[in-house]
Amino acid sequence: MQAYNPTKSGTATAASGTSTSTTGAAATAAAGTGSATSPGTAPSSSKPSTAPTATPACAPCDIPAFCRSYFYTGKLLTEGDLNREQRYMIDKLRLHYVALHGWGVACGLMVRPHAQCTDRFVVTAGLAVDDCGREIRLVKDCVTMFPKPPQPVPDPCQPESGECDEGEEPARPKRNCQTYYVCIQYNECKEDFMPVVFADCCGTANQPNRVCECATVNLLLDPPACLKEIEERKHLRHGERCYELWERIPEKCPPTGKVCCIPLAIIRDYAYGEPLTEAMIDNSIRPAMPSLPRLEELIRCVMEHLPQAPPRLTHISRYHWDHDREYHPGEFLYEFVGTHESPRGFEIEFDERVHFKGLNNRTFQATIVREPPDGHEPRHLEIAPARVTRSEDGRRCTLHIDPEYAHHHLHDYNFDVFLTLRCDKVIDERGIPVDGNLLAGLREDDEHDYMLRLPTGDGVPGGLFESWIRVRRER
Repeated sequence: MQAYNPTKSGTATAASGTSTSTTGAAATAAAGTGSATSPGTAPSSSKPSTAPTATPACAPCDIPAFCRSYFYTGKLLTEGDLNREQRYMIDKLRLHYVALHGWGVACGLMVRPHAQCTDRFVVTAGLAVDDCGREIRLVKDCVTMFPKPPQPVPDPCQPESGECDEGEEPARPKRNCQTYYVCIQYNECKEDFMPVVFADCCGTANQPNRVCECATVNLLLDPPACLKEIEERKHLRHGERCYELWERIPEKCPPTGKVCCIPLAIIRDYAYGEPLTEAMIDNSIRPAMPSLPRLEELIRCVMEHLPQAPPRLTHISRYHWDHDREYHPGEFLYEFVGTHESPRGFEIEFDERVHFKGLNNRTFQATIVREPPDGHEPRHLEIAPARVTRSEDGRRCTLHIDPEYAHHHLHDYNFDVFLTLRCDKVIDERGIPVDGNLLAGLREDDEHDYMLRLPTGDGVPGGLFESWIRVRRER
C-alpha cells in the first residue's frame, strides 16, 4: 500500500463562530483546502478535501491614522460614512490590544481528543487575540476532522492472490504517523445576502446583510514560524535588571501582522483512524496573553510564597547615661545610686510596652570590675546587688544598685560598671523578644565619628544590650 505522506503543510480548518462542527457537519471545499464550518452559519455542504496546502496567509491588518465622521443636521449618510464609523471603533480597540496587552491565548482553546470519533479532535471554547489586535473567540467547542489520507493506487503488476504461495503472509499496510500543529486564526464570514436595489451598475446585485466574526482552526504539518519567538519569550531571563526593565519605555511599538495563526498545540505520532490520546497532545506551546485576571492570580501566588514579613519588633530607644564616660565616685553615687529615701539608677526606655516578668535582677545586671593596685594583677568581677523596677506605662525600667553596697564597697576604688540587659528574656506584650543588640556605627556627617546607634537592634528578636561606664577617683 502507498502511505499518505504530504510534503508540504497540510491543513484541515474548522471555523466556529456560534456553534460546533460535528460528524457530517456542513463543510466547504476550496482548492487544496479542507475546511469544516459551523452548522447554522455554513455555506453549502460538500466533502472536505485532504490535499496538502500551504500555510494560511495573513490578512492585512495595518492600523491607519484615526479619522472619524462628523455629523450635522441634514447630512446625507452613505455606506462609506457608516463603515468608516465602524472601522474607527474597531481599529481603536485593536490598537489598545496591540500596544497595551499583547497577543496570545487569554482563556480556553484547549485541544482535546474527541470522545467518540478517532478521526477528529476538539478545540474547547475560549478567547485569544492575534498580533493584529483582533479577537478570536469560540463560544462553543469546535470539532475538527483530521485530513483523510488518499487511497493507495493499486499496482497493476501485483500478482493475484491465487498465485501466491500458501505459506506467504500478505504484506501489512505501513503505519503512517504524522505530527500536526494546531493553530487558530481570525476570520470573517459574510452572511444573509440580500438584493441591492440601488446598485452601482445595471442589474441586481446581492450584498451581505451582516459580517460575522469567526475563527478558523488550521492543521499544519510544518511548525509555525512564530514558535521560536514564543519559546524565546517564555524563557527570557532579565537577571538583575528588573528595576531598569520597569523604568524602560519601548522605543518602538509592537509590529502587527506577523502572527496571524496562533499556535494552540502539537499533536504527535497520530495515525489516521487510530485513537487520539491526551498524551499525544501538547498544549504548552501556546502563547499566553497577560490578561488582568491572570496577572492578579500570578501576583497573589507570588505574595503567598514570599518570605513572611518579619514581625514589628520592640527596641531600646534610649538609655540615661553616657556610654564609656568617665565619672568621679561622687558623681557616680549621686547620679546612679542615691539613697534609700531618694533612689536613683540606670534607666532604659523602650519604644513599646514590655512584659513585667522579663524585667528582674537576673536579666538586668550591673557587673563591677575593680581596678587592681598593680596593673599586672587580675581583675575581680562581682555583680552588684540591685533591684529592677518598671514604670507604670511599661516603657521604662530602672536598675537600682543597693546604696549601702555602693557606699561601703565602691567609694574608694577605681572600677568599671558593665550594664547588661538580656533581651532574649525580655518580651513585649505580644510575646516577641525585644530587639536589643546595641550596635556601633559612623555618624552620617562630614566627620564620620564613632557612635552607638539608637534605637537598638539588628532586625532579629532578642540579643544582648551591653554598655559601660568608668569610675575613677582621679581623672
